Amino acid sequence: MGFAKASLNIKTLGGYGVALGCGLFLLALLPGFNSLTVLSAWAYWLVCIGSWPRINGRNKRQIAFLIGGGLVALAVALKTNVEIPYLHLLEGNLAIVAMLSAVSFLGLLPDTVKQSRAIQGGKGVLSTWASVHLLGSVINMSAVFVVGDKLQRLSKELSTAQFSVLIRALTSAAWWSPFFGSMAVALSIAPQAEFHHLAMIGVPIALLACLVSVWEFKRNGSMIQFVGFPLALNALIFPATLALLVLVVHYFIFPSMAILAVVTLLSPLSVVVLLLLRYGPRHTKQRLSEHAHIRLANMGNELSLFLAAGFLSTTVSLALKGVLGEGWSLFAHFGFLEAYLCFLAICGIALLGLHPIVGISLMSSMVPFDDANNTLLAFVALCAWAVGTTISPLSGINLSVAGKYTVDNFKLAKANLLYGAIMSLCVALGMWLLSWSLQA
Repeated sequence: MGFAKASLNIKTLGGYGVALGCGLFLLALLPGFNSLTVLSAWAYWLVCIGSWPRINGRNKRQIAFLIGGGLVALAVALKTNVEIPYLHLLEGNLAIVAMLSAVSFLGLLPDTVKQSRAIQGGKGVLSTWASVHLLGSVINMSAVFVVGDKLQRLSKELSTAQFSVLIRALTSAAWWSPFFGSMAVALSIAPQAEFHHLAMIGVPIALLACLVSVWEFKRNGSMIQFVGFPLALNALIFPATLALLVLVVHYFIFPSMAILAVVTLLSPLSVVVLLLLRYGPRHTKQRLSEHAHIRLANMGNELSLFLAAGFLSTTVSLALKGVLGEGWSLFAHFGFLEAYLCFLAICGIALLGLHPIVGISLMSSMVPFDDANNTLLAFVALCAWAVGTTISPLSGINLSVAGKYTVDNFKLAKANLLYGAIMSLCVALGMWLLSWSLQA
């Protein structure tokens, strides 16, 4: 009994530690408070250390691989003359984990998706896709379960096509949504990338992802029996307003503030304001406390993975700089062909069972952002995330859906292989157009 109570206390403290790390990161954005980033990073690492017993075996292996690789790279760097920023070694991907912490508060939004009559056929596919895609672009994986649970009540047993729509509709938001981990990673490894350029090419590819799925379901005959969920426009009011607010603040009010920081600031702030207006301070305090005890306290899996990947990226960069020189890069020129090869390599790593963040981190180590067009480099990360998480049997979305609805995760991934192959061709076209427009 005493051990269980101690474990519970450590877990609860972890939730508040995540909130502390996020708060310190935001304070570090203020002039004169930059040094707080070190404390923010330490807060997150301490949370991950305390969460280690609860991290699943798959993630433990990946994290051990990342940290082990990082330590080897650090040992190599120490034998060279490169300067080691000891105080900042653990800050890799800090902006990403802070954004993930902040975006988690969007899960507190009231569920305004009402139960309605099912829509069948092609309209059902489009309506379900739009519901998951638009909601998921802001509240992430929660949208899959909100819509999936309602679909389960409508059709009793979910079909392979329904699972595919849930997964693809969510992961395709990785091409453009500023609230997605993919965008956080992309803008982290390529800080000079232009978000509006990424969105202008990402949105059409996300629409193509939907059309490809409609074509596939029509071709294999699964569209006729497809039971879909009607799009609830009222559920999109807050997400659309928040997305617009992020763009206004980034482009017109604080243009010098990175869009990651804007999302990290506005996500929890807007949710707290909405809860206060709708429910009052007492209920709001209760909801925030529950969020810290439950959602934030259970973020150890994802935060540990991102922090470990950041450590690997930082140390590999130092090792390469020390061994090969300051200006070393994997490619003498980073254009369409180089970008597409990186995309294919990261997707290959995802098929082997590693999260796309691993491949993206390695790419950022070997292709420094100051030696490549940042918008194209960021686009590689977005594409690799969107396709890689869909086709990997061990991705977070496939494992979560498999666990929630008792279905085989390898079956889910296999059902998306044709989609992944076709979207890889669409990515090639998108990358060529983007690289051409950037050179024009």
